[in-house]
Amino acid sequence: MPRSALFLRTLALAGAGLLAACQQEPGFDERYEDATKRIEASSKAIDAQLAPTAAPTRGGGAAAAPVR
Repeated sequence: MPRSALFLRTLALAGAGLLAACQQEPGFDERYEDATKRIEASSKAIDAQLAPTAAPTRGGGAAAAPVR
């Protein structure tokens, strides 16, 4: 391969590498929205796991009344 072709190929790969490295990090709003979506998904998963369990009823047991 001629030196000029090798040089052009190296230059093209270096340019592509620089463009990939210069991508902007997500801004605050994007990170906030991503975190909100993950938290909501986690919350729904936890709710789905807890839904089959019986919820305690109010006033039905001795633990519901304060001890004096």
